[in-house]
Amino acid sequence: MQSIKQAILLHNPGAGDEDHLESELVTAIEQAGYSCVYFSVAHDDRWIQQLDQADFVVVAGGDGTVRGVVKELVKRNVLERKIPLTILPMGTANNLSMALGIDRALEREQHIEKWATSKRQRFDVGVLKNMDSTDFFLEGAGYGVFPQLIQKMIDVDKSQVENTDEELKLALEVLHQIILTAPAEKYWIKADEQIYQGKCLLLEVINIPSVGPRLLLCPEAITDDGQFNIVYVDENQRADFAAYIKKRINHEEVLFEYHSFKSRHLTLICESKHMHIDDQLVLPLKDAVTMEVRDYVLEFMVPAHNPS
Repeated sequence: MQSIKQAILLHNPGAGDEDHLESELVTAIEQAGYSCVYFSVAHDDRWIQQLDQADFVVVAGGDGTVRGVVKELVKRNVLERKIPLTILPMGTANNLSMALGIDRALEREQHIEKWATSKRQRFDVGVLKNMDSTDFFLEGAGYGVFPQLIQKMIDVDKSQVENTDEELKLALEVLHQIILTAPAEKYWIKADEQIYQGKCLLLEVINIPSVGPRLLLCPEAITDDGQFNIVYVDENQRADFAAYIKKRINHEEVLFEYHSFKSRHLTLICESKHMHIDDQLVLPLKDAVTMEVRDYVLEFMVPAHNPS
């Protein structure tokens, strides 16, 4: 691939880690032969004006930080050049980096070393709209137990949590309790002239294999096939779904048979009081929601061995 020289490093620092981590990251990138400029996305948006000076964007953070950066990229004119992104995974779930074959277990220097031989991976984006608003998603949008989990985790005591594995386990424990008691909500979907309807605990329109606390909903989902995977759990699956989550809490390698189908465009109505778009809790959109795939909006640098 063409030689890449100039990196723009975008980072969402946690309390107390900005100065030393900024220095470590910039030094590691420069030692690999790139020039690098750093911006904290938490503090200002000057990086937006610097994008066209960069050969590629490095997002150091989790799924929410990637979404924040992409939110600005999707505003760019379609005639402007695509600027490839890569991820230094530093979040809790890191669902996006997993979908792109970027191994969160590697050291930062190992990630940086792979950039020189990386390939470009196309990435479709989901667009959802109703009468009043338009939004986008990278991971997925949905109703039911996942947005309830996002809401619950805001107030859960995390004082005893020491690492991301413990935080993921805590999230699964909270999800298990939600599944046991959550009401099943009516849904209606029209996709490819077919109608799907019933009452569900979970309804997700996803763009990548996993969402939430690394919950694998659709192993076959890929980032550039021009289709969503629509996944749902009916009321009659409640006990099996709860048992599956319990096994995940106990670190058992198990799979769950979700109901699913594919579609490029769909119209959806769900009576759930809870909705999310990626990792953000939102008020459910009024009226029917339409969702459609926008092809090849983004381009990521991924390890060359990535089979997708």
